[in-house]
Amino acid sequence: MEIINEIYRRNKLLAQVGAIHLVLALVLGIYSFSNTELIMGINSMIKPIKFALSIWIYAWTMAILLFYVNDKKKVRNLSIWAVITMVYEQFAITLQAFRGQLSHFNNNSAFGGILYALMGIFIVALTFQTLRITITFVRQKTYTIPAPLVLSIQIGLIYFVIFSFFGGYISGVNGHTVGANDGGEGLPLINWSTTFGDLRVAHFFGIHALQIIPLFGYWVSGKYESTTAIKSVWVFAVIYLSYVCFTMVQALMGMPFLKL
Repeated sequence: MEIINEIYRRNKLLAQVGAIHLVLALVLGIYSFSNTELIMGINSMIKPIKFALSIWIYAWTMAILLFYVNDKKKVRNLSIWAVITMVYEQFAITLQAFRGQLSHFNNNSAFGGILYALMGIFIVALTFQTLRITITFVRQKTYTIPAPLVLSIQIGLIYFVIFSFFGGYISGVNGHTVGANDGGEGLPLINWSTTFGDLRVAHFFGIHALQIIPLFGYWVSGKYESTTAIKSVWVFAVIYLSYVCFTMVQALMGMPFLKL
């Protein structure tokens, strides 16, 4: 409970939006048991549930991390734009799920195409805003947290921006499966292809560097002295990036992340 109070103290707007999406995920999860609508052979509620959970994690993560950015005006602007983008994205995905229609890569109707195009515009704008605040944080002169944690947050933000743009590449090629059309056999819940390459794997691990690398930085900051902790963050960041790049190459070669 203490961590939740701290998140609300740091950024009430992002905290509230995150909480709403967590509740939404739970509601949709309950409804999914009675839902009979399928999209590409999968319960239509799975995708909005996944995105609601993702938005919850993103919103609360940014509420925590943006607290360390000294330029509060830029933090406020990014928070507002993030809320607008995430709420619209969740609305579009959930609406299409109830309609039994694809939310992404929808070329079957003008309405679906417009929804998807607007989603892309909002996300690209948010990514550029995130890049802007990342540069601000990297160039910041003073910090209130240990240097290893600062470094881990900076790297996490940079990786997040890079692999957010990789999501734009996936949209550009109009599909996430390499070697076949989207759909088919996939891992439970996340639905990553088990027979062909899936670009969503690298995108997923890349953007979640936003949580994983700062968590590692927080851990080593309390365990080792500063110089050792900074070296540890660099080593972990290089290994993590190598792993994400491996999953990206694996997908581009048409190979599944896991073959069941």
